[in-house]
Amino acid sequence: MRARINGIEINFEVSGTADTSAVLLHHPLASDLTVWDSLTEALEPSYRVIRMDARGHGKTEAPDGPYNFEMLAADVVGLLDELKIDKAHFVGLSMGGMVGQYLGLLYPHRFKSLCLVATTSAVPAEAQALWEQRIRAAEAGDLSSLVEAAVGRWVAPRTLQNKPEVVERLKALMLATPPKGYAGWCHAIRNLNVTNRLKEISLPTRVIVGALDPSTPPAAAEVIHREILGSDLVVVPDVSHMLHLEVPETFNRHVLDFLAAQESSA
Repeated sequence: MRARINGIEINFEVSGTADTSAVLLHHPLASDLTVWDSLTEALEPSYRVIRMDARGHGKTEAPDGPYNFEMLAADVVGLLDELKIDKAHFVGLSMGGMVGQYLGLLYPHRFKSLCLVATTSAVPAEAQALWEQRIRAAEAGDLSSLVEAAVGRWVAPRTLQNKPEVVERLKALMLATPPKGYAGWCHAIRNLNVTNRLKEISLPTRVIVGALDPSTPPAAAEVIHREILGSDLVVVPDVSHMLHLEVPETFNRHVLDFLAAQESSA
């Protein structure tokens, strides 16, 4: 399905059970809505599931950047408006979790809860050169030079060795990402710094991180957990950044348990 939202054509899918709470899933950088296949299947019996291809990714339009998180959060809320959904639960991984923090700050009235996965609230100064390198590669129109290093960060050594299908899928998704979209998001991510505002977020929040994640390490998750009062923190052992693909059953259980707790307390 496609709709014109916030000035661009956004691709999305809706599935699951009508007349139930909505759960909106936001994927990480250099992927698309299909990375949520397993979680979607687990959610569908109990929830209305909305998956979107983020701006510049998948089948969604890739306008010139740079992008910013106010714009990217507005894309999400615009999709809720399009679907006439007043409030939804939100699950976002990596850049999706960054969007989730902005949603909690700018649109708390539109969400029931946040599940922030493998993400951070700030990009440190020492990482700026790395993000500049990624932007230059994308603006040159070729992400292939970034693929091997990215996938090496995204999954744990055990996954690299034992789940080649996950590795190849991540490589294919990155290579299929429009370079303009990748660069646009990189500009937004490199400027991320909302740590000192997180205490403003009052939504029920679960923070999930892989114990071996070098991109958004447990220390970054602990900061988010500490700053969002009342949040809880789940550290999943032996996995890295793409934990939803490395251990899908374990990951799904952590999300489902959190959502069920929010529904029962509503």
